[in-house]
Amino acid sequence: MLFAFHAFEGGYDIPKRVVGANIPYEWIIYIIMFIPLGVFAYGVYTRARYWGLGQGEQIRTDQLKKRIIAFITETFGQTQLIRKPAVGWSHLLLFWGFVFLFLATAAWGAWSKINFPPMVGDIYIWSSAIVDIMGALATIGIVILAINRYIIKPDRLNDTRALDGYILLLIFLILVTGYVIEGARIAAQIQLSPMMEQIAYEKVASPVGWLFAYLFSGASHESILLWHRFLWWFHMAIAFLFIGMVPFTKLWHIFTGMIAYFSKDLEPSHCRMVHNIEEAETFGKEAIEEFGWKDLLDLDACIRCGRCQEACPAYNTGKLLNPKITVIQAMKQHFDNKAPLLMKGQMPVDEGNLALTINEPAVLSGSAEASLIYEVVTPDVLWACTNCRGCVFHCPMHIEHVDKILEMRRNLVMWQGDMPGEAQNAFSNLERNYNPWGVGFASRSNWLEERKVRELVKLIPEDGSEFEYLLFGGCAVAFDDRYKKVGEAVLRIFAKAGLSIGYLGTEEQCCGDPARRLGNEYLYQTLAAHNIETFNKYGVKKIICLCPHGFNAIKNEYPQMEGNFEVYHYTEVLADLVAKGKLQVKAEEIKLSYHDSCFLGRHNNIYEQPRSILKAAGSKITELDKERQFGFCCGAGGGRMFLEEEAVGGFKRINDTRTEQLLKSEPQYIGTNCPFCLTMITDGVKESEKEVKVMDVAEIIWDRVK
Repeated sequence: MLFAFHAFEGGYDIPKRVVGANIPYEWIIYIIMFIPLGVFAYGVYTRARYWGLGQGEQIRTDQLKKRIIAFITETFGQTQLIRKPAVGWSHLLLFWGFVFLFLATAAWGAWSKINFPPMVGDIYIWSSAIVDIMGALATIGIVILAINRYIIKPDRLNDTRALDGYILLLIFLILVTGYVIEGARIAAQIQLSPMMEQIAYEKVASPVGWLFAYLFSGASHESILLWHRFLWWFHMAIAFLFIGMVPFTKLWHIFTGMIAYFSKDLEPSHCRMVHNIEEAETFGKEAIEEFGWKDLLDLDACIRCGRCQEACPAYNTGKLLNPKITVIQAMKQHFDNKAPLLMKGQMPVDEGNLALTINEPAVLSGSAEASLIYEVVTPDVLWACTNCRGCVFHCPMHIEHVDKILEMRRNLVMWQGDMPGEAQNAFSNLERNYNPWGVGFASRSNWLEERKVRELVKLIPEDGSEFEYLLFGGCAVAFDDRYKKVGEAVLRIFAKAGLSIGYLGTEEQCCGDPARRLGNEYLYQTLAAHNIETFNKYGVKKIICLCPHGFNAIKNEYPQMEGNFEVYHYTEVLADLVAKGKLQVKAEEIKLSYHDSCFLGRHNNIYEQPRSILKAAGSKITELDKERQFGFCCGAGGGRMFLEEEAVGGFKRINDTRTEQLLKSEPQYIGTNCPFCLTMITDGVKESEKEVKVMDVAEIIWDRVK
C-alpha cells in the first residue's frame, strides 16, 4: 500500500533506499508539511504586500538577457560572495549542499510514491554518494561561517544577534541529524544482513552515513530502531521550523537575493533622475513608503554581512555613517514597524463596478512614527557619505545604498531647506558664477593665458574652426591654481600627439556634479541643460574630461536629459596614444603609489589605463592594501570637497587616513587622476610632513614626454 508501514530489511539485491522505513504513521508527515508551507506562503505574501507600498518604480525588465545571466551566475555561482574566498566558498558549499539535499529528498519521495524517477541501482548509488558528500561539505561550510562569526569576529560582523547563532545552530542540526539518521538506518540494515557484502554498496552510496553508523556499534537492534524513529521526527520538525522561519528572519535573503540579482541596476553609475522637475510637488524621500519597491526589497535582502561597512571611508574614520547599521538596518527596522500599520490603513471599498482604495491615516506607534530623515537616518549620517560607491560595489545583494542617501539629501535640501552652511555657499556660487568656488565666470578661460597654452586649443566661439575633441576642463582647471598645471600638461601632451582640441571657455559651466550629489537636483539640471545645449549648438561629438566627476556626469548622467556624447577621461586617451605609438614616453624609474579615484574607478571601472601609461613612463607602482575596486576614498566625493570634515576622536580625517595608506610603502611620488584627490592627498602629505611629491598622472607623463 502507498502509505503502509515498511520495516527495515537487510541489503537489497538491487541497491535502493526505502523512504520512510521504520517510521509508523509516516504518512502524517505529508499532512503536517502543509503547516510550515502555509506559514511560508503567508510570510511571502505579507512581505510582497509590504514591498507593494513602494511608490514610483516599475519592475526592471530592461536588458532581459543580462538579467537572466546575472540571476543564474550570482544565484548558482555566488560570484558576488566568493570575492571574499573563505566565507564566500563556505556559503557556496552550504547553498549547493541544500540544493542537492532538497532535490534528493524530492526525488526519493516521488520514487517511493509513484516509482519515478527510478532511484535504484547505480542511479541510487551515485546520486546518494553525491548528496552525501555535498551535505558534508555544507556542514563544513556552516562550521567555518560559525567560526568566522564567533571566534575570528571581524569588525564587519559587529552587530551579531542571538538569532544569528540560533539559525547557524538550526542549520547545523538539520545537516548533522540527517547523517545520524542515515547512520542508524545503515547500522540496522547491517544487523539484518546475513553477509556484509549484501549491504556493502552503502559504503559508496553513503560514505558519510557509513561513518556515522559506527555510533551505533554494539547497540541493540531495538535501540537503533528507537533512536532512528526519534531522530527522524526531530529532523523533520526542525526542517519544517526552518521552512516556516524563512520569510521572518535573515533566511529570507535566500529568495530576496535571487530577486535582487535579477533586478539589480544595470545602468552606468548615475544618480536617479527627477523627471518634470518643474511640476514636482515634493523632492526626495521623506517617508519610508515613498521609496520604490526595489529599495524596500533591499532592506529585506540585507544579510548584515558588513562588507559595505568594511569599505565605507566614513565609518572607518569614526563617522556616524555606517551603511549597514545606520542606513539599511535602521530603515528596515523602521519599515517593519510602520508597514503593518500602513497596510491596515488601506480599505478596499466596492463602489458600483469600481474597486477603489481609500487610504486612511494609519495610527502610528513606537519607532513607526519616527521621522525618517531626522530620527531614523539622521542628517549627520546623510552628510557623511562621500558617494565613493564602495558599499554598493562590495554588497553581495546589490543593495543601492548611495541612491537612498541621495534621495534623502534631496529632501533635506530642496524640501526642508536644511543643509550645512558650506553647501549653501557652494550652491550660491554655482548659481551666480557657475562654479562652486564662486570665482567670476568671465575669467573661466584665463588659465590658458596664465599657463601659456592658449594657442594649443581652438577657443569657441572666438576661433570658430573645427576640432576633433572638445576639452571639458571643469571648474578646477579654471579656478584652482594647482590644477591649472595639470590642464597645461594635458594640452601640451595632446598637442605633441597632434590632437585637435576645442574649448568652450566662458560658455562652459560646472558639470553639476557637486550640486546633484549634495542634493540640489534643480540646480544640477539647470547646469546640465546649459552644457548640453551648448554642446549641441557647436556640434560637439567627442568630449575629453579632466575631472572624473565631470566625466561621470557627462558620460553617465547627461543621457538622462538626452545629452548623448562620446565621452573619455583624459587617461583613456593618453593610454590609447601610448599603445598606438603616437606618443613617445621616456621611461624614468620612480617608486610611486597610485591612488584610484572613486569616480574613475568604482563608478566607471577605469583602473588599468592610468597604470599602463605610468608604467610606460617607468613608474614602479607599489601594491597597496586598498587599491582598484578596494581603493579607499580621498574624502572629497559626494560634494564633500566643499564641506568641512572634523576629525572624530581617535581617528584621522578621511584624506589623512588615505594618505597614510599611500605613504606606507615609502614612495617617491603619489599619482592621482582627479583634481579633488590631488588636493586632498596633497593636504594629507603636508600633514604627515613627509617629503613626497603628489602629482597628477598627466604631469608625470609630460615630464617624460618633453
